[in-house]
Amino acid sequence: MKKIILSLVFLLSITTFSYDYKELLVGDTKGNLYVQDNIYEVRPLASMTKIMTILLTLDKVNNGEISLDNYVMISPVASKVPYGVKMKAGEEFTVEELLKATAIRSSNNAAYALAEYVSNGDVNNFVFMMNEKASKLGLDSLRYCTPHGLPPGDTGTCMDQGSAYDIYKLALTAIKYPEYMSIANKSSDYIKGGTVQLKATNNLLGKVEGVDGLKTGYHKAAGSNIVLTAERNGLRVITVIMGSEKSKNRDSLGEEEINSFFANYKNEKIVNKNSQVATIKVNNKEYPLYPDKDIESIINVNNFDNSKVEYKFNIAPKAPSKLKGGEILGEYTAIYEGNEYSGKLQYKQQ
Repeated sequence: MKKIILSLVFLLSITTFSYDYKELLVGDTKGNLYVQDNIYEVRPLASMTKIMTILLTLDKVNNGEISLDNYVMISPVASKVPYGVKMKAGEEFTVEELLKATAIRSSNNAAYALAEYVSNGDVNNFVFMMNEKASKLGLDSLRYCTPHGLPPGDTGTCMDQGSAYDIYKLALTAIKYPEYMSIANKSSDYIKGGTVQLKATNNLLGKVEGVDGLKTGYHKAAGSNIVLTAERNGLRVITVIMGSEKSKNRDSLGEEEINSFFANYKNEKIVNKNSQVATIKVNNKEYPLYPDKDIESIINVNNFDNSKVEYKFNIAPKAPSKLKGGEILGEYTAIYEGNEYSGKLQYKQQ
């Protein structure tokens, strides 16, 4: 009887975290979605808002307008923004330190201080820039009201909001910023000469293989949010979870989805440049033709069958009487599961 009760409790715990979310998305870097549940609903972002704050700051760094080594003086307003690393008015931090506090510890005052610095003190204009960048990226559901994601009760303004799908697309942009990823992958770091420790709010860093970002978020109206990035063997996955009641359920679900993705999907050669796919006749003799390059795609390892790859060819009607190695003699289209992959056909000297 005791074993039966324990089993029921275990199954109940699995069921609880598996369904404790309002939105769930799992996708790769090519825009392919593998899990999607209610991904277009507009919900509060909470601290996932800070992704855009970090990107705008790094845009200024990359444009040469500011430097990571620039010192930022904490304003009286920034010092009073709640929930985060303690920062006193008049105290100075470098841009890099504020980025670390924002990305790793999700410090609201650090995000606000960055917004002030980047916008020369006009935070409303910084928020305008956030929305402008979202619009340019085609992220129509995203609406920013603050640089940190605190709810209206703390800010007196509107709610930062958006959908899991647009956060996924924003993450696709964020992973192209190496400075961001080099910070987001840290489970712990120090600022102020090692006197202030930052412990990551992303509990899966260092726990789940390959996890290297990206941002958590929480307040009462939003629930527990997270956008996770992970990479194994050159394959990257992005998972977005929004609206969990408990952060531990959110984290367990994120771990489950990441491990499931890597267990079932991998980069596989759809086209192998070393495999003959066609022939060309020259002077009544057949010569082998090969693809000019390998082509990989993300496939389900449980049902991949290379023999099901179909080819269509457009071979040159006339060929030189004497072929040279590497000579292009046509084109091909490989078709697998409805997807097409195209390339050149070349002769390889045997």
